[in-house]
Amino acid sequence: MNLNATTKMLTTLLAIASVWFAAPIASAQRILDRDEIVELNGVEVTEHLGDGVPLDATFTNHNGETVVFGDYFDGETPVVLVMVYYQCPVVCPTVLSQLTTSLNELEYNAGEDYRVLVVSFDHDETTTMALGERTKFLDAYNRGSETDARAGIAFHTGDVLNIRRLVNSIGFNFNPTDAGDYAHPISLMILSPEGQVSRYMYGFEYPPQELKLSLLDASQGKIAQSFGDRLLHFCYAFDPNAGVYSLQAFRVMQIGAGLTVLILAIGLTLLFIGDRARRRRYLAKQSQNTTDESTNPSGSYAGAKTGHVS
Repeated sequence: MNLNATTKMLTTLLAIASVWFAAPIASAQRILDRDEIVELNGVEVTEHLGDGVPLDATFTNHNGETVVFGDYFDGETPVVLVMVYYQCPVVCPTVLSQLTTSLNELEYNAGEDYRVLVVSFDHDETTTMALGERTKFLDAYNRGSETDARAGIAFHTGDVLNIRRLVNSIGFNFNPTDAGDYAHPISLMILSPEGQVSRYMYGFEYPPQELKLSLLDASQGKIAQSFGDRLLHFCYAFDPNAGVYSLQAFRVMQIGAGLTVLILAIGLTLLFIGDRARRRRYLAKQSQNTTDESTNPSGSYAGAKTGHVS
Protein backbone atom coordinates (compact mmCIF):
# COMPACT_ATOMS: atom_id res chain seq x y z
CA MET A 1 0.00 0.00 0.00
CA ASN A 2 1.46 3.39 -0.94
CA LEU A 3 1.82 6.36 1.41
CA ASN A 4 -1.20 8.25 0.09
CA ALA A 5 -3.50 5.26 0.52
CA THR A 6 -2.20 4.69 4.05
CA THR A 7 -2.73 8.36 4.94
CA LYS A 8 -6.29 8.33 3.63
CA MET A 9 -7.14 5.18 5.59
CA LEU A 10 -5.66 6.61 8.81
CA THR A 11 -7.61 9.84 8.27
CA THR A 12 -10.82 7.88 7.87
CA LEU A 13 -10.18 5.82 11.00
CA LEU A 14 -9.36 8.94 13.03
CA ALA A 15 -12.50 10.68 11.80
CA ILE A 16 -14.66 7.72 12.84
CA ALA A 17 -12.90 7.59 16.19
CA SER A 18 -13.64 11.28 16.68
CA VAL A 19 -17.33 10.55 16.17
CA TRP A 20 -17.26 7.87 18.87
CA PHE A 21 -15.33 10.04 21.33
CA ALA A 22 -17.66 12.96 20.67
CA ALA A 23 -20.64 10.98 21.95
CA PRO A 24 -20.37 11.97 25.63
CA ILE A 25 -19.92 15.63 24.64
CA ALA A 26 -23.01 15.70 22.46
CA SER A 27 -25.13 13.92 25.05
CA ALA A 28 -24.41 16.53 27.73
CA GLN A 29 -26.29 19.22 25.89
CA ARG A 30 -27.33 22.00 28.25
CA ILE A 31 -27.63 22.88 31.89
CA LEU A 32 -31.31 23.85 31.80
CA ASP A 33 -34.06 22.14 29.86
CA ARG A 34 -37.18 23.83 28.52
CA ASP A 35 -39.38 23.18 31.56
CA GLU A 36 -36.73 24.53 33.89
CA ILE A 37 -36.47 27.68 31.79
CA VAL A 38 -40.23 28.23 32.06
CA GLU A 39 -40.14 27.66 35.80
CA LEU A 40 -37.22 30.07 36.15
CA ASN A 41 -38.51 32.91 33.99
CA GLY A 42 -42.24 32.32 33.63
CA VAL A 43 -42.34 32.59 29.83
CA GLU A 44 -41.83 29.84 27.30
CA VAL A 45 -40.97 29.36 23.67
CA THR A 46 -43.61 27.79 21.43
CA GLU A 47 -41.37 25.93 19.05
CA HIS A 48 -42.04 26.55 15.35
CA LEU A 49 -39.53 24.16 13.83
CA GLY A 50 -39.56 24.36 10.06
CA ASP A 51 -41.45 27.65 9.95
CA GLY A 52 -39.94 30.65 8.20
CA VAL A 53 -39.15 34.06 9.63
CA PRO A 54 -40.70 37.10 7.84
CA LEU A 55 -38.12 37.82 5.16
CA ASP A 56 -39.79 41.09 4.21
CA ALA A 57 -39.69 42.47 7.77
CA THR A 58 -37.55 45.58 8.21
CA PHE A 59 -35.29 46.55 11.10
CA THR A 60 -32.70 49.18 11.88
CA ASN A 61 -29.15 47.90 12.26
CA HIS A 62 -26.40 49.13 14.58
CA ASN A 63 -25.34 51.70 11.99
CA GLY A 64 -28.81 53.24 11.81
CA GLU A 65 -29.52 51.69 8.40
CA THR A 66 -32.86 50.15 7.48
CA VAL A 67 -32.36 46.51 6.50
CA VAL A 68 -34.69 43.92 5.05
CA PHE A 69 -34.42 40.73 7.11
CA GLY A 70 -34.41 38.48 4.05
CA ASP A 71 -31.14 40.04 2.86
CA TYR A 72 -29.33 38.04 5.54
CA PHE A 73 -30.41 34.70 4.06
CA ASP A 74 -28.41 33.69 0.99
CA GLY A 75 -29.28 29.98 0.71
CA GLU A 76 -25.78 28.99 1.91
CA THR A 77 -25.13 30.49 5.34
CA PRO A 78 -27.01 29.48 8.53
CA VAL A 79 -27.95 32.12 11.09
CA VAL A 80 -27.80 32.27 14.89
CA LEU A 81 -30.75 34.46 15.94
CA VAL A 82 -30.74 35.97 19.43
CA MET A 83 -33.73 37.86 20.83
CA VAL A 84 -32.77 40.20 23.69
CA TYR A 85 -33.40 43.64 25.04
CA TYR A 86 -30.31 45.77 25.51
CA GLN A 87 -31.21 47.22 28.91
CA CYS A 88 -31.70 43.76 30.42
CA PRO A 89 -29.86 43.71 33.75
CA VAL A 90 -28.69 40.08 33.90
CA VAL A 91 -30.16 37.46 31.57
CA CYS A 92 -29.51 38.96 28.11
CA PRO A 93 -25.91 40.04 28.82
CA THR A 94 -25.25 36.52 30.13
CA VAL A 95 -26.75 34.92 27.00
CA LEU A 96 -24.58 37.09 24.73
CA SER A 97 -21.48 36.51 26.83
CA GLN A 98 -21.97 32.74 26.86
CA LEU A 99 -22.61 32.74 23.14
CA THR A 100 -19.27 34.46 22.44
CA THR A 101 -17.54 31.94 24.73
CA SER A 102 -18.96 29.11 22.62
CA LEU A 103 -18.18 30.84 19.31
CA ASN A 104 -14.58 31.33 20.41
CA GLU A 105 -14.22 27.54 20.73
CA LEU A 106 -15.87 26.90 17.39
CA GLU A 107 -13.62 26.44 14.36
CA TYR A 108 -16.27 28.00 12.13
CA ASN A 109 -16.00 31.73 11.50
CA ALA A 110 -18.74 34.32 11.84
CA GLY A 111 -19.42 36.05 8.55
CA GLU A 112 -17.88 33.20 6.59
CA ASP A 113 -19.62 30.05 7.85
CA TYR A 114 -22.58 31.53 9.73
CA ARG A 115 -24.15 34.84 10.74
CA VAL A 116 -25.16 36.17 14.15
CA LEU A 117 -28.26 38.36 14.19
CA VAL A 118 -29.29 40.01 17.47
CA VAL A 119 -32.68 41.74 17.60
CA SER A 120 -34.13 43.72 20.47
CA PHE A 121 -37.77 42.93 21.20
CA ASP A 122 -38.17 46.25 23.04
CA HIS A 123 -39.37 48.77 20.44
CA ASP A 124 -38.26 51.69 22.62
CA GLU A 125 -34.58 50.80 22.45
CA THR A 126 -32.22 52.81 20.26
CA THR A 127 -29.55 52.36 17.63
CA THR A 128 -26.98 53.71 20.09
CA MET A 129 -27.80 50.84 22.44
CA ALA A 130 -27.52 48.31 19.61
CA LEU A 131 -24.13 49.70 18.57
CA GLY A 132 -22.84 49.61 22.14
CA GLU A 133 -23.87 45.98 22.66
CA ARG A 134 -22.40 44.96 19.32
CA THR A 135 -19.09 46.60 20.25
CA LYS A 136 -18.98 44.56 23.47
CA PHE A 137 -19.79 41.40 21.53
CA LEU A 138 -17.05 42.00 18.94
CA ASP A 139 -14.53 42.78 21.69
CA ALA A 140 -15.31 39.44 23.35
CA TYR A 141 -15.25 37.47 20.09
CA ASN A 142 -11.70 36.36 19.24
CA ARG A 143 -12.14 37.15 15.54
CA GLY A 144 -14.18 40.28 16.13
CA SER A 145 -11.65 42.55 14.41
CA GLU A 146 -11.78 40.63 11.13
CA THR A 147 -13.73 42.15 8.27
CA ASP A 148 -15.83 39.04 7.57
CA ALA A 149 -16.76 38.67 11.23
CA ARG A 150 -17.82 42.29 11.51
CA ALA A 151 -19.96 41.92 8.40
CA GLY A 152 -21.52 38.72 9.77
CA ILE A 153 -22.52 40.04 13.21
CA ALA A 154 -25.36 42.55 13.29
CA PHE A 155 -27.46 44.06 16.11
CA HIS A 156 -30.91 45.54 15.47
CA THR A 157 -33.83 47.51 16.79
CA GLY A 158 -37.33 47.59 15.32
CA ASP A 159 -40.87 48.90 15.54
CA VAL A 160 -43.75 47.10 17.22
CA LEU A 161 -45.16 45.57 14.04
CA ASN A 162 -41.94 44.05 12.70
CA ILE A 163 -40.81 42.85 16.12
CA ARG A 164 -44.16 41.17 16.66
CA ARG A 165 -44.02 39.49 13.24
CA LEU A 166 -40.57 38.10 14.00
CA VAL A 167 -41.24 36.83 17.53
CA ASN A 168 -44.53 35.26 16.43
CA SER A 169 -42.78 33.38 13.62
CA ILE A 170 -40.32 31.76 16.03
CA GLY A 171 -42.71 31.38 19.00
CA PHE A 172 -40.70 33.68 21.27
CA ASN A 173 -43.00 35.05 23.97
CA PHE A 174 -42.20 37.92 26.33
CA ASN A 175 -44.12 39.99 28.87
CA PRO A 176 -43.40 43.30 30.60
CA THR A 177 -43.13 43.09 34.38
CA ASP A 178 -44.17 45.49 37.13
CA ALA A 179 -40.49 46.32 37.67
CA GLY A 180 -40.25 47.83 34.19
CA ASP A 181 -38.27 45.05 32.56
CA TYR A 182 -39.31 41.88 30.69
CA ALA A 183 -39.89 38.22 31.42
CA HIS A 184 -38.69 36.27 28.40
CA PRO A 185 -37.29 32.86 27.39
CA ILE A 186 -33.60 32.08 27.79
CA SER A 187 -32.90 30.71 24.37
CA LEU A 188 -31.51 31.29 20.91
CA MET A 189 -32.59 29.97 17.53
CA ILE A 190 -30.64 28.43 14.68
CA LEU A 191 -32.09 29.35 11.29
CA SER A 192 -31.45 27.68 7.95
CA PRO A 193 -29.86 29.62 5.07
CA GLU A 194 -33.40 30.01 3.70
CA GLY A 195 -34.72 31.53 6.95
CA GLN A 196 -36.49 28.53 8.45
CA VAL A 197 -36.28 27.64 12.15
CA SER A 198 -34.00 24.62 12.42
CA ARG A 199 -33.14 24.35 16.12
CA TYR A 200 -33.75 25.94 19.54
CA MET A 201 -31.02 26.06 22.18
CA TYR A 202 -32.01 26.78 25.78
CA GLY A 203 -30.28 27.94 28.91
CA PHE A 204 -27.15 29.92 29.68
CA GLU A 205 -24.61 27.62 28.03
CA TYR A 206 -24.24 26.61 24.39
CA PRO A 207 -21.75 23.74 24.13
CA PRO A 208 -19.59 24.22 21.01
CA GLN A 209 -20.24 20.63 19.91
CA GLU A 210 -24.00 21.14 20.06
CA LEU A 211 -23.74 24.50 18.32
CA LYS A 212 -21.59 22.97 15.60
CA LEU A 213 -24.06 20.14 15.02
CA SER A 214 -26.94 22.64 14.96
CA LEU A 215 -25.20 24.77 12.32
CA LEU A 216 -24.36 21.68 10.27
CA ASP A 217 -28.00 20.58 10.50
CA ALA A 218 -29.32 23.99 9.53
CA SER A 219 -27.06 24.15 6.47
CA GLN A 220 -27.64 20.49 5.54
CA GLY A 221 -23.90 19.96 5.87
CA LYS A 222 -22.99 22.76 3.45
CA ILE A 223 -20.58 24.39 5.90
CA ALA A 224 -18.73 21.14 6.72
CA GLN A 225 -15.01 21.86 6.47
CA SER A 226 -13.61 18.35 6.77
CA PHE A 227 -14.42 14.69 6.38
CA GLY A 228 -14.80 14.54 10.16
CA ASP A 229 -17.49 17.25 10.02
CA ARG A 230 -19.38 15.27 7.38
CA LEU A 231 -19.17 12.16 9.56
CA LEU A 232 -20.52 14.09 12.54
CA HIS A 233 -23.39 15.38 10.47
CA PHE A 234 -24.13 11.88 9.19
CA CYS A 235 -23.79 10.05 12.50
CA TYR A 236 -25.65 12.41 14.84
CA ALA A 237 -29.35 13.24 14.81
CA PHE A 238 -31.37 15.54 17.03
CA ASP A 239 -33.83 13.81 19.34
CA PRO A 240 -36.69 16.29 19.90
CA ASN A 241 -38.08 14.28 22.82
CA ALA A 242 -34.82 14.32 24.76
CA GLY A 243 -33.72 17.69 23.37
CA VAL A 244 -30.23 16.37 22.60
CA TYR A 245 -28.12 15.16 19.73
CA SER A 246 -27.50 11.44 19.91
CA LEU A 247 -25.20 9.09 18.08
CA GLN A 248 -27.11 6.99 15.55
CA ALA A 249 -25.87 3.42 16.00
CA PHE A 250 -27.26 2.26 12.65
CA ARG A 251 -25.40 4.99 10.77
CA VAL A 252 -22.16 4.17 12.57
CA MET A 253 -22.71 0.51 11.71
CA GLN A 254 -23.16 1.52 8.06
CA ILE A 255 -19.85 3.35 8.16
CA GLY A 256 -18.19 0.39 9.89
CA ALA A 257 -19.56 -2.01 7.29
CA GLY A 258 -18.40 0.25 4.49
CA LEU A 259 -14.96 0.57 6.05
CA THR A 260 -14.75 -3.22 6.44
CA VAL A 261 -15.60 -3.69 2.77
CA LEU A 262 -13.01 -1.05 1.85
CA ILE A 263 -10.28 -2.76 3.90
CA LEU A 264 -11.16 -6.16 2.41
CA ALA A 265 -11.11 -4.68 -1.08
CA ILE A 266 -7.72 -3.08 -0.46
CA GLY A 267 -6.38 -6.35 1.01
CA LEU A 268 -7.62 -8.43 -1.91
CA THR A 269 -6.24 -5.89 -4.37
CA LEU A 270 -2.83 -6.02 -2.70
CA LEU A 271 -2.90 -9.83 -2.75
CA PHE A 272 -3.83 -9.78 -6.46
CA ILE A 273 -1.07 -7.29 -7.26
CA GLY A 274 1.44 -9.32 -5.24
CA ASP A 275 0.42 -12.54 -7.01
CA ARG A 276 0.81 -10.92 -10.42
CA ALA A 277 4.23 -9.58 -9.46
CA ARG A 278 5.36 -13.03 -8.35
CA ARG A 279 4.11 -14.55 -11.64
CA ARG A 280 5.98 -11.95 -13.65
CA ARG A 281 9.19 -12.67 -11.74
CA TYR A 282 8.70 -16.42 -12.22
CA LEU A 283 8.07 -16.06 -15.97
CA ALA A 284 11.02 -13.71 -16.33
CA LYS A 285 13.26 -16.25 -14.61
CA GLN A 286 11.96 -19.08 -16.81
CA SER A 287 12.54 -16.95 -19.91
CA GLN A 288 16.09 -16.19 -18.81
CA ASN A 289 16.81 -19.90 -18.24
CA THR A 290 15.50 -20.74 -21.70
CA THR A 291 17.69 -18.06 -23.25
CA ASP A 292 20.77 -19.38 -21.45
CA GLU A 293 20.13 -22.92 -22.64
CA SER A 294 19.68 -21.82 -26.26
CA THR A 295 23.02 -19.97 -26.34
CA ASN A 296 24.91 -22.78 -24.62
CA PRO A 297 22.99 -26.04 -25.17
CA SER A 298 25.67 -28.37 -23.63
CA GLY A 299 28.41 -26.67 -21.76
CA SER A 300 30.05 -29.86 -20.36
CA TYR A 301 30.28 -31.58 -23.78
CA ALA A 302 31.84 -28.54 -25.40
CA GLY A 303 34.41 -28.40 -22.64
CA ALA A 304 35.34 -32.08 -23.06
CA LYS A 305 35.70 -31.74 -26.82
CA THR A 306 37.96 -28.78 -26.41
CA GLY A 307 40.24 -30.74 -24.07
CA HIS A 308 40.56 -33.61 -26.61
CA VAL A 309 41.74 -31.31 -29.39
CA SER A 310 44.45 -29.82 -27.16
